[in-house]
Parts: sequence; structure tokens; C-alpha cells
Amino acid sequence: MKKLLMGLAIALIFFVLMIVLFFVFFLVTSNGEMLAEGEGETLSSKEMQAIIQERDSLLVDLDSIQSVLAHSNVALDSLEQELTFESATARTLERRLQEKDAEIESLRRVDVNAQDMARTFATMTVAELIPIVAKLSDDVVMDIYKHTTSKRKKFLLAALGDDRAATLTNRLVKRKGS
Repeated sequence: MKKLLMGLAIALIFFVLMIVLFFVFFLVTSNGEMLAEGEGETLSSKEMQAIIQERDSLLVDLDSIQSVLAHSNVALDSLEQELTFESATARTLERRLQEKDAEIESLRRVDVNAQDMARTFATMTVAELIPIVAKLSDDVVMDIYKHTTSKRKKFLLAALGDDRAATLTNRLVKRKGS
């Protein structure tokens, strides 16, 4: 749309310029007199003065249009810079959105895996859980704990041992309170 408006403005200026050039080069002779249409007579000084005034008026209009075009070019350049900035910002935000989507998908997979492990742990005894949970990180145990049924949570805490169960409980309570 902006390029179309710019093209129209240039075409208008070119048209006005062509009119001015027509008056200057084809209608005015080298000594400042103008020939009448089809006749070999010269124009009166009054007619010549009117034509010169019209030409001067057209030149003023041309200057005005050129000034408007210059301001339009400055505005267009500014808009193009803003568009470039906005495009770069949009690309950055799109990339960040994709990263967040990937992070969400990864967290979803962790959550699904934790649910599966919670169901598996629900079928095990405390004695079976002890050697397994001893090798798991606290974060993994917390994820599994969140998906364990209330009835089976006590088995998981018992399998962790006193110190580790207390640490896990503190972390869970602090998370919920935050």
C-alpha cells in the first residue's frame, strides 16, 4: 500500500513536471515571446505576462509537491525502519514461543513419565522401593510423589528414609507456599 502511494506521488510529480516543461520549452520562445496558435502573430505583453504568471504558479506548485514528496519519503523511511524493527521483534518472539512450546512439551513428557512411574511404584512394597528410590534424584522423586495416590505416598516416603523424606516434605511445602 505504501509503495503504491509512493508510486502515485512520483507519477503526479512527473506529470506536473511535464506540464511545466511543456510551457517552458515548447510555448515560450527564446526571446520570451509566445506564438499564437497556428498564427504567425506574437502574443501581447498582457497575454505573455499571464502565461509567465501561470508558469510561475505551476513552478510553485511543483516545489510544493516536491516538498510533500520529500516529507513523504522521510515518513516512508521511518515506517520502513519501524517495520524492520517490528519484523525482527516478531521473529524473536516467534523463536521464544517455539522454545517455550518445546519446554512445555518436555515438561509434559516428564509429567507423563512420572505418572507412569507412580502407577508402577504403587504396585511395589516398601522393601522393593528402597533400592530404587535411593538412586533417584530428589526432583524425580518429587515428580513421582505428586502423581502417587494418597494411600501409596506413605510407602514412598518410608522407602526414602527419614532424612530424605523430611527434605522432600520441606521442598514440597515450600513449593506450595511460594
